[in-house]
Amino acid sequence: METRKLEYDSTLGGPVVLGTHMPTYKYAASALKELKELISATKQTTSTKLIFQSLPKHMRRRAMSHHPKRLPRKYRAAHIHQMSKSGKPQQTKRPSRKHRRRPKNLLKDYLRRQRKHQWLETHIWHAKRFHMIEKWGYKLPYASCDKTYRACYRATTEHCLLQDISFHACIEMKGTVSKLKDGFDRLTSRECGLSIAAKTFLTGRREGCIDIFRDGQYPYKALGKVSFIWRCEDDEAKAIDGNRTLWLWVHAASYHQILEELVKVFDLKNQRFKKLPLEEKHEMTATESPSESKSLPIKKERRLQFMTKSTIRRNVPIYKNDQTHVEVRELKDTLNRFRLTGPLAQSVLQKALKVTDLEKIVNAKENWIGDYLNNDNFQVIHKKQSEFWTSCRERITSPGELLSNMVLALNIEDFRLNRPEKRSKALITPNAQIFHEASDFLCDIQPLLSSSPLWCEEIRNRISNEMLSTHEYCSLRAKHAIVPGKPCRFEDSMQPIPVVLIQRPGSQDGGYKRLAYGCGWDVIAPAGYGMSLWLSLIMWGARPGGLREFETVAREMGTEEHLPDTIGGLQIHGHRYNELYNKYFCLPPGKRCNYRKFSIVSPFRVPFKQLIRDWDTRVDPMQTVETKETDFYILRDRTKLQAIADCVKKCTLHKFPQDLEPQCMIQIKLKLKSRGNPGDFSVICLPNKKDFKKNLKQIVQRNHDPIYVEPLLPDPNEKERKRLRLEHKKQLKRLRSRRVREKRKKQETSKTKVIIRPAGTKAMCLEQLKKMCKLWLPEDTETLFSVRKQGTRDCFGYITSAHFCLTEGNVGGIGYVTVEGLRQLLKLCQQCRVKQPQCLIRSTNSRNYRLAAFQVNVNV
Repeated sequence: METRKLEYDSTLGGPVVLGTHMPTYKYAASALKELKELISATKQTTSTKLIFQSLPKHMRRRAMSHHPKRLPRKYRAAHIHQMSKSGKPQQTKRPSRKHRRRPKNLLKDYLRRQRKHQWLETHIWHAKRFHMIEKWGYKLPYASCDKTYRACYRATTEHCLLQDISFHACIEMKGTVSKLKDGFDRLTSRECGLSIAAKTFLTGRREGCIDIFRDGQYPYKALGKVSFIWRCEDDEAKAIDGNRTLWLWVHAASYHQILEELVKVFDLKNQRFKKLPLEEKHEMTATESPSESKSLPIKKERRLQFMTKSTIRRNVPIYKNDQTHVEVRELKDTLNRFRLTGPLAQSVLQKALKVTDLEKIVNAKENWIGDYLNNDNFQVIHKKQSEFWTSCRERITSPGELLSNMVLALNIEDFRLNRPEKRSKALITPNAQIFHEASDFLCDIQPLLSSSPLWCEEIRNRISNEMLSTHEYCSLRAKHAIVPGKPCRFEDSMQPIPVVLIQRPGSQDGGYKRLAYGCGWDVIAPAGYGMSLWLSLIMWGARPGGLREFETVAREMGTEEHLPDTIGGLQIHGHRYNELYNKYFCLPPGKRCNYRKFSIVSPFRVPFKQLIRDWDTRVDPMQTVETKETDFYILRDRTKLQAIADCVKKCTLHKFPQDLEPQCMIQIKLKLKSRGNPGDFSVICLPNKKDFKKNLKQIVQRNHDPIYVEPLLPDPNEKERKRLRLEHKKQLKRLRSRRVREKRKKQETSKTKVIIRPAGTKAMCLEQLKKMCKLWLPEDTETLFSVRKQGTRDCFGYITSAHFCLTEGNVGGIGYVTVEGLRQLLKLCQQCRVKQPQCLIRSTNSRNYRLAAFQVNVNV
């Protein structure tokens, strides 16, 4: 007989008999409960590891932390959940380059990038090759990415330098000559040169240049230089009211200020906003139906345009005076203007610009030229212009040989039809027999040569609208061209392009600078053709340049593009001061130059007002309290400048002008007599008799040591700076330790993680920075003689631009001196029997004084 085996369970306390079967639903219920607990335990992990850190090492990838698709699919949701808790935004995938470069998306991107700063037509070409900067509301090329500084200089002296100056704005004015002359007499002065109504300019064959000032403020409150062209008299001979048309070309730095002065002086009103009489208002409201007044305006979809093309402005701002009939139109960004500098500018233009043959034009009625073919006067003018341009090829080798500032208009074939297969250097060898007849040829220049259809607004609009785009031109070439590079039949039907050429004579004073340096041409072309003209000039050997080359050419010519008292000069000097000031305080204290020890009051800008105050003879010299600053201006009077230049040349005070105001500054060109490059903002000082004697000894001994060394001064603020720095560090450490103690106290009672609170010392650090800046650069120029007596030698001027001059082979610069200081220097040189006046120059980061010769610039 079988006996059943008994099992003992300690929890029950007795024998238990195991069952032979178990209910399924009870087992499933207990297992389900255990599975739920297991799943909840896996979701609420106590581990500090992230999902991608819990993977085996062979499955881990470096990009898993920021790229969820690098993880296995089952872990991605948990990984994204963890990343969202950390506050890191989920990165969206950037569209592919192929998607971004689609035409529609590309044009939208161009529109977005032009919201703040406008582009020129050649922007994309420059952006691939130049350093671009934001200036005057434009995105402009500054300098090439290659090392082209000396190459651009060689282009200005021997070859051709090309620059895009389309940021110069054009203002069109219409009115009688007498009304325009009366208005500009309030803005300019005849002491600065020929007026806007001079006979040589009224014919339209020459471009003029004037200085614009605030209304009735001459010689103070200068705005800037403005070049102007009158329309040819024959083009406006049919006008019944006797109105003439004038183009003003204004630099972008002073465009808005000059436009405001023109509107104010001529009492103009904007024609865009007109006040209607009450009767007309009632009539207009009565004609409108109630359904039209209640209906919402329908938003039209804007058509995308190629925004690197100077678009024709449909609504050109117009200002008009109904009484005097003077009208002003803003033609800003509607014309392209390129500048060619160098002797080969003539050859480049002769190769790139081919005059249109009117007899060979096919389908002329479809273009603007069809309206002019029946005009006999236009054909005669076109023939004379073509003959003059072809004769220039045979008789002229450089633009400097032509009539200065002459204006020449041409009707050119499309620039894309006249390009070489590869980039080549344009050279022209004139006919030796005809070359000697150039003098007679230059004397017979007629005003008709400046007549151009480009003056007509309707023609300008038609030219830009009827332009054959580059894509269409290439498509037609691919369809019709049998032999690559050969002309096609459809090219004869392309419209001619009117352009205006303006000659620039360059330096015209051989005693001041090299004769004809900086000569060249300016080319004015209609909107839309900027890029095609630019590429044609590049293909014929012109070297492209940027804004840096404007400064280089002006410095080599012995002048400055923007004078310090103009709007552009003040903007440039203010921007330069902020840049150098911030750069100085980015350096550690051990790397900063201590200007207090070098006796330099203002190392990053020129204190013109304080310098004039110190040299004003009307101020009491015993007065040591703060004095009132006065405005300054640059002397532009040609007769007075010529008299001063003669006195400096002869080293005498015999004809020195006596009626000069102490507020005026005189521009001079300096040339160092020995080694050294002083740099910008250097000090121009008066020498004494010992300095001239020492100079003679050094010349005999061939010694290049400095003439005089400024003694090193103690810095009174050095101890104060160290004390403030130590106190500031102690204060920061004290606040840090206080925050650490607060954190430790909270950690004792808190069960969660405690984070130290933010410092909140930003305001204190900014205040400390301001104090330290004042102690490093006090610039205490308020007291009398603080600028003039800053060193042991009296300061009477400053250098604003100094560099190595490649035309002369030594270091030179442009500076400005006071009238009384120059008078004392000439008197001292006369006593010491010095043949050529010389002054002392000291750099801002040096204590060495060196002698420099100087000349007065008459053509400021």
